[in-house]
Amino acid sequence: MQSRTINVRLLSRAQVEALSPGPDDLIEVVASGLAAHGRKEVVQPPKGHLHLDHVMNGHFNILSAWVGPINRAGIKVIGDYVENWRQGLPSEVGMLTLYDPAIGVPLCIMDATSLTWRRTGAVTCAGAMHLAAKDSTIVAHIGARGTAFANLQLLSRKFKLREIRINSARPESRERLVARVEEELGVRAKAYASAAEAIDGADIVIEATRLEKPEVLIPNYAVKKGALVVTYGWMMALDPQVVTGASKVVVDDWAQCKVGGALHPMIVDGRLSEKNVHAEIGQIVAGLKPGREAGDGTIVFWHRGFAVSDVVLGNWIYERALKEGVGTLFPLLEAGEE
Repeated sequence: MQSRTINVRLLSRAQVEALSPGPDDLIEVVASGLAAHGRKEVVQPPKGHLHLDHVMNGHFNILSAWVGPINRAGIKVIGDYVENWRQGLPSEVGMLTLYDPAIGVPLCIMDATSLTWRRTGAVTCAGAMHLAAKDSTIVAHIGARGTAFANLQLLSRKFKLREIRINSARPESRERLVARVEEELGVRAKAYASAAEAIDGADIVIEATRLEKPEVLIPNYAVKKGALVVTYGWMMALDPQVVTGASKVVVDDWAQCKVGGALHPMIVDGRLSEKNVHAEIGQIVAGLKPGREAGDGTIVFWHRGFAVSDVVLGNWIYERALKEGVGTLFPLLEAGEE
């Protein structure tokens, strides 16, 4: 058998961002992955973690999946270092590797930092399109890290927003996000020192914090009846009554939720179980279960983020890179008959 060179395409962050789909296509691409998950057309173990928080206040998340409709496998490793702002770096820096599942070889290694922000925003927006009231106009965002702008950018395309409220631990981060929202999205924005004040009367509430220990930032009394509450921080920031009193609780992947994340303490103590979960978001996107229905009150959407979203978006970018000849080819090995 003639030897064959295995070339891996390398894509930098700048190249990934230049190749990424526009906002509407982004939502559609990520939603296709959610639907594939809902139809059980994927293989996806719960994400793994390399915990180093006790040593250096950071950890690595390891996400892997195979997505049947595009026949692509991928593994993402992403650090979560909350103090990175002191180094002038994002708190999350990631790398995604895509593979040909038929022969088990890597095809592409790409920066997954802004890819993670964008796919997270698309999951938040896809969820809101099915779970929030159609006439939602006020969004409160608790946390101002990398994913925050993507959440707000995409929501502003699907809802007629008239006000965005920002709360975060550091005044400079919330003020910076307020300025960016007003400049780039053209929506009135305001910074709040108090999370409870920010969410009072909001139609959509997003909790995207990086707490070091559980803390009730979103009290039940401040949540508007009928609001959509989205949570995806690691530590619990919601008043448990928001969850137990919700009309529907929706997750992204129940198997993964049982391992850890924002509402995991409620699973441990028995207040949240599979029987309390209305659906996984993919089942709703695929049309297998209903989203918001007449008479629904508050809905909680807990998404931990999963590899299917990374793989479908990463593969879209990779396929475009192939067509346009973008990236650096790295000859990994010479393969011959064994």
